[in-house]
Amino acid sequence: MSKYELSKDDEDYWNSSEGHSFSFDQNNESDNVFGISKTGTAQLRAGISTINSPTEPSSSYLTPESVDLTFKPLLAIISEPVLTIILTAENRHLLPDKSNIVNPSVTVRRILLGQSYSLENYKSLSNKTSLLDTAIASGNGNAVLIITLFIIKTLKLALSQKILMERPDALNVYVHYLSTRLQVNEVTDLLMMQGRLVDAALKTLAITIKNTRDDGRLLQKLIKCYKTQFINLPEYKECLFVNNFIKLLEWKIALNSGGVKNLGNNSVLDCLKYICENNWNSSQDAAVSPAKIFANQHDVTPRQYQKTVLKTRVSVQAWDDVNNILLSKVGWLGSEKLQSSLPIEDILKILHQGQAPTTIIEKFLKYVDNMRNRLQLAKNYGCNRAVVEARWIVTEGMGTECNPADLRERHTSQLENSDPVAR
Repeated sequence: MSKYELSKDDEDYWNSSEGHSFSFDQNNESDNVFGISKTGTAQLRAGISTINSPTEPSSSYLTPESVDLTFKPLLAIISEPVLTIILTAENRHLLPDKSNIVNPSVTVRRILLGQSYSLENYKSLSNKTSLLDTAIASGNGNAVLIITLFIIKTLKLALSQKILMERPDALNVYVHYLSTRLQVNEVTDLLMMQGRLVDAALKTLAITIKNTRDDGRLLQKLIKCYKTQFINLPEYKECLFVNNFIKLLEWKIALNSGGVKNLGNNSVLDCLKYICENNWNSSQDAAVSPAKIFANQHDVTPRQYQKTVLKTRVSVQAWDDVNNILLSKVGWLGSEKLQSSLPIEDILKILHQGQAPTTIIEKFLKYVDNMRNRLQLAKNYGCNRAVVEARWIVTEGMGTECNPADLRERHTSQLENSDPVAR
């Protein structure tokens, strides 16, 4: 036998790393497969075939020598409560799924409890409307919204709108949902279909003002809103509000374009205060002053106007302007008369808070007709001369029907006569 002819038990050939050179003296090509003799190949196949198939284990596969028979009890490895939980979870898929039951009460209850639910089986119109009515009866807005969105998604638009028109509670929930998503056109259409023109206009106005920050864009939206909705509602005060708001935005934009301080979201009274601080001219006629024109354009009441102007001029200590605002001259002698929409108590409070001189406060204390009130106010504001005068008038006038003006004149003359310097 040549060295290339292998015996059946010769394993050294396959485990050897020795290289063998090719020789023409070897077996012919027909006796070799890829350089290995057919005899060796057959031997290899025979060796592999002796290995038992995994599907047919040998008898020695599970012998006592190969298997450890020292088993432990299951409850020694895992506790009984844990085992019960595992078995319950394993068998849970065998329980019937109640989430697919077509029962509106059960489905709504599962929604309210946060449990799993399915709306796929509600295919007929009657089932869907019954489910919506059950949700409305529960009084839960989230449940109503979930079912409303399901109905809108699965029905035609006209039919779903008809269902909502017949159920105002569901409609209100859906309108609020659309408002949070800034779907103004859908909100307007739904409310106008129900005949609620005023509500549609107000809802559009609220969404527009709340969610628009830029004055230019807000002005454009308000003009469109006014022309399409509020122009047909002249009897409502909101129409006047929108009109004044448009004028205010136009004034702000014009002011900002001139490089002046940006007033942002300031109110009408804040803008009036800005005018009084920066564009006040006492020499101008009050009727054509910038502050008065602005107040007339934006329907500022006389009381609001006078209070804002007075506070502003007091804050800059413009006492001549204060006199011009509150007093007017009457008669040939030019006597001064209080002409104000504000109560005298409010005027004195504003003067005191603005740290007005005592002489200014005493001047306006004289316009308090009730002497006891004047005495108390004079004490509160620390006007000693006014306290003495008011106390004397109260004392002299008790039990008499004397004019307070006459008592003041008598008191003044007595003070002058008793003054050593005057004598």
